[in-house]
Amino acid sequence: MNPRPDSDGTLKVLLIEDDEDDALITRSLLEKLSNPLVALEWVPSYDEGLEQIKSQQHDIGLLDYQLGSRTGLELLQEANSHGLHFPLIMLTGQGNESLVIDALELGAIDYLPKRIISSESLQRAICHGIEKNRLQAAVSAHQRELEKTNQELERKNEEIQRFYHVVAHELKTPLTAASEFVEILLEGIPGPLTNTQEEYLQLIHRCCDHLDRNINDLYDITRLETGKLSIHPQLGSLPGLIDDVVKVFTSQVQAKDIDLNVRVAPDLPFLHFDPQRIRQVLLNLLGNALKFTPKRGKIIVSACDDSPCGGRMRVSIEDTGVGIAQDQLEHIFERLYQVKDDSPASASGLGLGLFICREIIKLHGGTMMATSDLGKGSIFSFTLPYQST
Repeated sequence: MNPRPDSDGTLKVLLIEDDEDDALITRSLLEKLSNPLVALEWVPSYDEGLEQIKSQQHDIGLLDYQLGSRTGLELLQEANSHGLHFPLIMLTGQGNESLVIDALELGAIDYLPKRIISSESLQRAICHGIEKNRLQAAVSAHQRELEKTNQELERKNEEIQRFYHVVAHELKTPLTAASEFVEILLEGIPGPLTNTQEEYLQLIHRCCDHLDRNINDLYDITRLETGKLSIHPQLGSLPGLIDDVVKVFTSQVQAKDIDLNVRVAPDLPFLHFDPQRIRQVLLNLLGNALKFTPKRGKIIVSACDDSPCGGRMRVSIEDTGVGIAQDQLEHIFERLYQVKDDSPASASGLGLGLFICREIIKLHGGTMMATSDLGKGSIFSFTLPYQST
């Protein structure tokens, strides 16, 4: 760290100059200054100059270009190689002006042609150099702090990803076993079930499915954060996939007496998409619509050519649910974000589903968006390009 000026405001200036006459002239000019006061130390050689720079005992330096058989540029390079950041003003002689750019690129804080040197020009150069060095030091300190903060955030993020993976792994195996045993019981292999027993087992099975989706979300978020989530597009019918997903929710739709309509435009072309991942998106969006739509509400699932965008298919899921406040709508695709309201439905889930859905659509080269009217319902839409990405 460079020392601060003495308590009386005197600046410690190092002059590296091999010409004694030039050094005396410079000293004479500096002695005329009163603001700031200057204490000058002169060294006549390259090696002595480097040693003084290493000592870090000066506020600023004046460096002549020609130092015997060596040059000021070489000195700047060597100082840089030692990690020394010392504010130096390059003094250039007649014919050396072309070297100014090289000097500045090597870290010189400023330059001053000897042919115009005066007390005033030295004062301006020194004051400007001190201030410029102070600002550069502040910027460097801020950058180091940002780098440190970024490294800490990256470390914490890695810890979170490891935690997600460990939790998902530890839960997946016993959950799979429990789900398989429930399926065995539901199939009546150990013996017939009463209606009540079957109802309870169906409830357990749905809970297992819900937990399994949450665990898969943890796996997916880990893959996303590490850049390992990939898609495997193939040519297929998106309307056909929509029909399959809608059938999955038949019992829930009937239980809540939901008016569910599927509106698919005729003659929609096939497109390239990953059926497993787009199915995941549809399951999430339709599942959310059912979760937040009250009994006897209405849900519309539609697919059409998105003409304004051109070359894309748009899929929308519209509901008459509770809706989302505008101040929350802009955050719903953020990781771990959960809508804040008093409904029990909003408290469930991990806040990962919509974030993962949006990233899946992005991987397909599409977009996802949402609109909502609080108390009236929401529309979640995504587009997919007809051309393979």
